Formats: sequence, C-alpha cells, structure tokens
Amino acid sequence: MIRVRRPALRALRAGFTLLELMVVILIISILATFLVPRVLQAVERAQVTACQANLRAISTGMVQYRTKYERGPRASGVAFFTSLISDKVWPADQASTKQLFCPAVERSFLEPDQQGLPLADWYKDASQVNGAWSSYAGRDTRRHPLRQAVGSAPETEAVVADDNDPEANHGTTTNVLWGSGAVFALELIDLQADGTLPNDDTITFIEVGPDSPVESLRKLSLTD
Repeated sequence: MIRVRRPALRALRAGFTLLELMVVILIISILATFLVPRVLQAVERAQVTACQANLRAISTGMVQYRTKYERGPRASGVAFFTSLISDKVWPADQASTKQLFCPAVERSFLEPDQQGLPLADWYKDASQVNGAWSSYAGRDTRRHPLRQAVGSAPETEAVVADDNDPEANHGTTTNVLWGSGAVFALELIDLQADGTLPNDDTITFIEVGPDSPVESLRKLSLTD
C-alpha cells in the first residue's frame, strides 16, 4: 500500500496576516486612548502630593527657624523660605534644596540650573536669590509682614505657594502653605463656583502674587 505524504501544515504558521496585524494595532490604539490620559493624571497627582510634602517640610523648617533665632525670616519673596538654607537652619545639600521648589516644574527652567550650579549651592547666598530661583512664591514680608509664627498664624494667611509663573505648576490646582502650618490646595473650579473667579474658559489657572484674584495669595511674591 502506497502512502502519500501530506505536506506539513507549515509547522506552525509563522507571522501574522495583514488583517490580524490591523486588529492588534486597533486594540493597542483603543487601549492607549483610555490609558494614556489616566497615566498622565496619575503622574500629575503624584507631583501634587510631592509638592504638598515639600510645603509641609517648609512649615516644619519655619518652626525650626523660630526656635533657633526666636524670630521668623526677615527676607521676602522666594528668599523668605530659602532662608532655611541661607541662614543655616537646614544643611546646604541636595535633599534640602529639592524641598524648596515644586517638583512639577522642570529644574532646567530655574536660573541656578541654567547657570550649572550644583544643587547644594543654590540657596547658600541669599543675595543671589530671586523669583527665577524657585517655582514657589514666598511671603512678601516687606508689604505684608507675618505677625505671628507659622503654626499659630491664621489659616487664611498664605505663607508659601506654587508660583504659577508663567503658567500653572499643577494645572487647575494650587498648593498653599497656610499660617496655621496646614497645607491644602485651592482648586480653580471651587473659586469659580463661589464667585471669586469668573466662570470663564479663558481662565485656566489661579494667579499668585500682587495681582491675584485671591486676597491671601496677593501677599506672596517672587521678588524681595
């Protein structure tokens, strides 16, 4: 009996057909449409949380400052909170420096990094510090002195916040360290709801500084 050998089914078929490739690409595109925005939102929320941790550290630093010198910092604007390093309350090192600017803002955007200064040297010399040296705004103590220590001042008194200059650090969220020592955020949608800001699509973030629509944030500044 003669047996006819059938050709092997090409072992296991190699590769994909064009139709299969198109289906895979379509599935990946659909997943990306749903997942990418969620990933970006997760990253943004993580940056907001890290920023709030920085502000809490600054709050603790202000208590340490008063304990050491029996007064608050005399500098104003960004130099107000960077005094923690320049006045030797905190060590001049990378860990301390990273707590004095918002993690949502690219470091390369800040002046010291553009000058190539090592992180540990950023805030040693208070005379160099200006609004381009951090992504936070500090208390304008020249025009709005803080009459009570951080931790015992009113919660309505802003001490340090996201500078939102030239655009928002965290989109519609602005983190603030308040006089009570608490850290909590102002949300654009809430300010529009209570009438502090007009419900206008052209307003995309909360301005910080003398021209802010929020009275407490007018007491913050980038400069001395």
